[in-house]
Amino acid sequence: MKEIAITFITPITIVTFIFLCGLLSSRPKNKLKLYFYSLLFLIVFSTPISSFILSYPLISLVKTINDNNQNNIKSVIVLTAGIEKNLLENWRPSSNSVNRTLLGKSYSDKLSIPLVISGGLTGSEFLSEAALIKNYLNLENSILEQKSKNTYESARNLESFCKKQLGPFLLITGNYHRLRSYLSFKSHNCNVVLISKKVNFSFLYFYPSSYGIKLFEKVTYEYMGLFYYLITNKIKPLVLFNI
Repeated sequence: MKEIAITFITPITIVTFIFLCGLLSSRPKNKLKLYFYSLLFLIVFSTPISSFILSYPLISLVKTINDNNQNNIKSVIVLTAGIEKNLLENWRPSSNSVNRTLLGKSYSDKLSIPLVISGGLTGSEFLSEAALIKNYLNLENSILEQKSKNTYESARNLESFCKKQLGPFLLITGNYHRLRSYLSFKSHNCNVVLISKKVNFSFLYFYPSSYGIKLFEKVTYEYMGLFYYLITNKIKPLVLFNI
């Protein structure tokens, strides 16, 4: 269900659908209106500032830490971000996975606390994402959770670990994924916090571009994922009132 919605509800498909409705319309006034709306939506979808405004709740509605309140963190939890093949057709962690894990390791080393990496089999048939990133970065002392295939499963599989350690735990993930992962872990009694984020604006964010469309697709994906998790009870509604 979610995969079908993600495939068809995208900025390009919406603009194309409105434009085609204009082409098929027999009334000249309706044609002009639909052409205008398709152009308007294309401008909105492709302008990065639209995505930044929409992404504010995804990034900011989480409990965060700063440099002054890190000493009580018990562990760092890193959520992997996929794998890919190199030129030799060998599996390797995605750049996002590498960046997230290196960030998590920096906090783990700084605070002298365990590093937990969560990611199961999603592409390679032999190594989990967690094992792959551990080998790739030579992280001998890291703790692996290797059975999860999505955010919900990561939170569920680490629930017992969270109960033993009590927390709080520093959760490392992507910017737009912050709210869904935060609520998922809170729904499984895992006391997580995230790094505070600052948004740096640029005048380029007000100009339409293909980059803007990609950003809008990412934001749309996260909102659909969040909605799906809520209606399937993967995120407990009561958690929303205790953000």
